[in-house]
Amino acid sequence: MPESIFIDNGTLSGEITAYPSKSQIQRVLLLGLLNKKGIEITNYRESRDSESVLSSVRRLGAEFIFFGNSFKIRGPEKLKKADIFCNESGLCLRLFAPVLSLYEGFYRIFGTEELLKRGNQHICEVLSQLGSECILDKKCLKIRGPLKSGKAAVDNPTGSQLISGLLFALSIAEGDSEIVLKNPVSFPYIEMTAKLLNQFGAEIKLDGEKKIFIKGGREFISGKVDIEGDWSSAAIFLVAGAVAGSVTVSGLDRESLQADRAITEFIKLSGAEVISNQSSVTVSKSELKGIRADIKNCPDLFVPLVILGLNADGETQIYNYERLKDKESNRPEVIAAELKKAGARIDFRRGYISVRKSELEYTELDPHNDHRIAMGMAVAALNSERGLLIKDPECVGKSFPYFFKALNYLKEQQK
Repeated sequence: MPESIFIDNGTLSGEITAYPSKSQIQRVLLLGLLNKKGIEITNYRESRDSESVLSSVRRLGAEFIFFGNSFKIRGPEKLKKADIFCNESGLCLRLFAPVLSLYEGFYRIFGTEELLKRGNQHICEVLSQLGSECILDKKCLKIRGPLKSGKAAVDNPTGSQLISGLLFALSIAEGDSEIVLKNPVSFPYIEMTAKLLNQFGAEIKLDGEKKIFIKGGREFISGKVDIEGDWSSAAIFLVAGAVAGSVTVSGLDRESLQADRAITEFIKLSGAEVISNQSSVTVSKSELKGIRADIKNCPDLFVPLVILGLNADGETQIYNYERLKDKESNRPEVIAAELKKAGARIDFRRGYISVRKSELEYTELDPHNDHRIAMGMAVAALNSERGLLIKDPECVGKSFPYFFKALNYLKEQQK
């Protein structure tokens, strides 16, 4: 892919299929590693984050049989002693940390320098409550078990990923456990993990959003998982329909536990036409108005909502965005600074970000290696004066390698 890509203004029309959810893929791959009876995974597609987990479970002893976009995976009787490499994937790091803490001897989890300094100190604080030794430095996260069942308190978490990892680990550890949550965020992703594990033999009970009870000593059963379409990457295309034409995204489960399906409600509030059925959503352009959006449980909707706000009359207010500073970039600061180069009206207020309708002028924008921002910039270009030039388009490979091909396809359908 070139160093920069030019996205011209224009309208969209047509239908695409949602890319498979990397969030679900990574959870299912870890389940496969811990499942000695084996599971089958269908509708798998690659992304850099998913490949990081796939290579990690393989290094730890998982066996694969591939057939097309599907495969069977079976875990070993005993995990191999090996370092793993999560590269840029925060979910990989925070899922594996509790699981590898189950075992004696040190395991090392490597990642990029950016990943390792992205708000991970709470990992050691929580694991130490359950008897694990944990050391975090600039090079890796080093952990040693055995992690023991019991009670752990997680105060003011920066996300849900470590808690999901604990659900895996504590389902295997001998004895029952309880996790007490204070001010949880992204809770639907905890529900997603609990539902998946319960389908494969775990016993996890959620007491509202405050307590989680985990039955220990479980052995996962065999089964099959068809990977859902990804609401996170679909969201930016649905917003593209709202601001620049008519777009249908198929392969989406309306009953999914993915928190980002909330995008349809935000788009409806803004005034766009939204038609949903059990497996697809169509959004068509209309006169848009500013909305108030709380993204406590759906932080990946931040960028799509910024782009929606740039095309809506009045003011769009986005709340509970602060923890996004620890994503692939300081996401709020980067998107505000970069889009302001093109004339965007984005301001930080007390407790929220304000976005107002803006006419964007041609300039070169840098997504700072953040896949979500690169996608958002591309959609912002559709209503710009003369298009936008976006640096490092390859960064979208973290979650959706074919994003620009899909966008170009929708532009071509309009011609």
